[in-house]
Amino acid sequence: MRPLIAPALALAALVAGAAGGGAAADPPASTATKQVVLGRSLQKRAITAVQIGDPSGTHVALVVGVIHGDERAGLRIVRAIKREASRDRGMLAGTQLWAIATVNPDGLRAHMRKNAHGVDLNRNFPYRWRGNVSHSSGYYPGPRPASEPETRAVMAFVRRLRPDLSIWYHQPWGAVLACHGSPQVALEYARLVGMRTSCRGSGLRGTAISWEANTIRGSSAFVVEMPPGKTSGHSATRQARGALTVAEGR
Repeated sequence: MRPLIAPALALAALVAGAAGGGAAADPPASTATKQVVLGRSLQKRAITAVQIGDPSGTHVALVVGVIHGDERAGLRIVRAIKREASRDRGMLAGTQLWAIATVNPDGLRAHMRKNAHGVDLNRNFPYRWRGNVSHSSGYYPGPRPASEPETRAVMAFVRRLRPDLSIWYHQPWGAVLACHGSPQVALEYARLVGMRTSCRGSGLRGTAISWEANTIRGSSAFVVEMPPGKTSGHSATRQARGALTVAEGR
């Protein structure tokens, strides 16, 4: 476990101040929740992150529910993570967990994969970005790397937070993608939730996890591809418990 560096501590302090400051002590570990606005979408919708767990924790984790607006399973999982953490006050001791319901609120509102510019945000990150893709393609990466405000907001947040672990939820491949960086945590997650693993998508360009893995050295970032269709409450709870277990980093 690497120690939390100053920018993340500064972020926690900043959010605490935004939440109202004051003399009251933080509630114990998993009951502590704070919210910060990372930025706004093209249509000016807020992109928010909620902190769950220990505000002074030295292990930092990030969970992102939705980046493609028509892949909605992660929304229910993020809600389940908040619920399960609140039920167990001893969970996440020593761990800051930040949860982002969606980094693509415009696409989510429109039930559309891409953002309001027609850009696939998960091809818009600057690591191994590649252009010359038709705007009509479902995978259009944008006119240039990090051209979209949603991408830039997430990049700035990740740089400040420097998470030890990040989990990004997608659909519909039905597998944990365990071939990026250090796959041990992804393999453990797959075991906990009873999912198969896959290397599918390992060569994709401009993705969030490839950018993060090559920007935040020592970070483990991986994708969980949920099956197609609606995610049941039981499934969401199982995923949430798996995410909370690996987020603790013990």
